[in-house]
Amino acid sequence: MKFTIINPADKSPIELRAQAEDYNGEQGMRIIFPEKDSFVMVQKDGQWIVMDETDLNPKLIDAIAEGLKPVARYT
Repeated sequence: MKFTIINPADKSPIELRAQAEDYNGEQGMRIIFPEKDSFVMVQKDGQWIVMDETDLNPKLIDAIAEGLKPVARYT
């Protein structure tokens, strides 16, 4: 799936890809940036949590979680 978010740092659009991935037995989504950097997010109790990265802007995570909402309804 492809989706676009607004980068909270500079307000520029970023096109991301998300693909389903198993993360230690939990259903997650691998978020892939245009530069091919990626990380996994898992939804727990309605919140998307970053599982394998610690140095991300919380506002960026919120923007990605908003972009994932349509996916969460169908998984």
